Formats: sequence, structure tokens, C-alpha cells
Amino acid sequence: MKFTFLLLALGLFVLPLIFHFDKKIFRDGNFRAALGASLISAIVFSTITVVLQLLGIVAFDASNTIDVVFKDIPVEQYLLNLSFSFTAIALFQYLNMKFPNNDLQKYSLSLSNLLLGLCVAFLFFGYPKWYTLSTFATLLILLFLIEYVATLRFMYRAYRAFVVMLIPFYLVYGFLFWNEISLVAKNQLTGMYVAKIPVENHFIALSMLLVSIYMFEFFKSKRPA
Repeated sequence: MKFTFLLLALGLFVLPLIFHFDKKIFRDGNFRAALGASLISAIVFSTITVVLQLLGIVAFDASNTIDVVFKDIPVEQYLLNLSFSFTAIALFQYLNMKFPNNDLQKYSLSLSNLLLGLCVAFLFFGYPKWYTLSTFATLLILLFLIEYVATLRFMYRAYRAFVVMLIPFYLVYGFLFWNEISLVAKNQLTGMYVAKIPVENHFIALSMLLVSIYMFEFFKSKRPA
């Protein structure tokens, strides 16, 4: 159990390797863009985790980690934020190459608007709970900026990647929450769970994926033609 968290975090890196061997997803400078984007995402969400830990909202069972910590957060969590972000980009790129049809992009704004409304509802009813507040405020800001401020258009493909990313998400976070390695104060949650995983974590994963993919697309758009 002591190394399981570490193995889960590192194990996610296997998926990008598989995708690259099949479709060469990291050619033409895409590896640097993917690495830079995933680092930015990992830094952003690791910072949020540190703040939540300082507020006493999140904690980790040290007996199931390798006892290497930074700002009282186990190194495994930082690695997981990085590997999840990198894998999300790899899957996004792989699915784009495997299934290039983008006809459903026209419906993505409607889905984003639905999610924006959902964020507002959760913020209205869950604003006293800091974990819920940080989760849905982050997603609300991201969705608004991507859909109504930024010019890059990729949301259908991002949502498609997220649906597939739920498979490794449930494997990794299901293990962490079922075994109480990752802990969140119950009074800071809505009290809704899926497979013992707080519903908030599903939306944190979506936010992480969106930051990663947006930065990946941004870096690609800045490359010389």
C-alpha cells in the first residue's frame, strides 16, 4: 500500500506512450507543448490543493505514501496532477487523430452553457463549503473564459476526451477515496458521491483537463507556420 499511490500516479504515463506508439501523437513539437501545458495545469491545481490543505479541508494518509512531502502535500499528489494533465492531453490528441470528424462542435456551447448553469446552482447552494466553492468557481471561470473570451475552439473534442478520461479517473481516485488515502472534510462537501468519490472531484478533473488542453492548443497556435 505504501507505494500504491506513487504507482498509480506514475502509471498514468503509460497511456501516452501507448497512444504515441499507435498514432505518433507527439510529433511536430507536440511533446513540448503537451509537457508545458501539463506543467502549468499541475502547478495551478497543486496550488489550490496546498491552499485547501492549509485551511484544513484536505488531508492525506501519510502511512500510504512514501513520506516525501512539499507544503504538507505528498509528492504523489503533485505527480498525479501532472500525469493526469499529461494523459488528458495525450488522449485528446489521440482521439483527434483517430476520429478527426468535428461535426458535433456546434453543440459544445450548449453543453458549456448547461455546465455554467450547473456551476451557478452549486455555488448558490454550496457557497459556505470551501471545497465546493473552489471547485465550481474554478470551473465557472474557465468555461466563461474559454467559450466567451478566448478564440480557440476545441470544446467538443475536450468533452469527448473527458468522457474517456473518466475510466482512469475512477480507477485512480476510486482507489484513493475507497482506501481513505485522500481525505476531504465532509462539512466542506455537498455530500454527493459517485463510487465514494465526491462529486466535486469529477468537476475538478474536468477543470484540470480544460486548463491542460487550452494551454496545449495555445502553445500549438503560437508555433511558426
